[in-house]
Amino acid sequence: MIESRLPYEISLSPNAAAAPCARLVLKDRLKEWGLTELLDDASTVTGELVANAARLGQDFAVRLIPEDGALLIEVVDSSPNEPQIKDAFGDSDAEGGRGLLIVDALAAGWGVRRENRQKVVWARVAS
Repeated sequence: MIESRLPYEISLSPNAAAAPCARLVLKDRLKEWGLTELLDDASTVTGELVANAARLGQDFAVRLIPEDGALLIEVVDSSPNEPQIKDAFGDSDAEGGRGLLIVDALAAGWGVRRENRQKVVWARVAS
């Protein structure tokens, strides 16, 4: 069914339930789209991107866009600050910075782009 492969978007608030909520929606969408083989990596990537957005303290959106054998995950917020990979593994006292290293390791690609006045952090997870 073509309709079931349409992109899906959910708006979230910056709270402790954001990442679990996004992962639950992701699981349902991947099942509907027949992309369950992507669940483990996509769940981890989604959780990391959502956690980064939630730290900003503003509402944000998560877009899930099915592709042939892949999933494009986009997190949209209004922060002007672009995320950057930090070498936090060498510093055992670091409280953050590992999320994008994990995204970089699991995703087929990721990046940041501007869309109107918003920032879109995206990652592509492929089988």
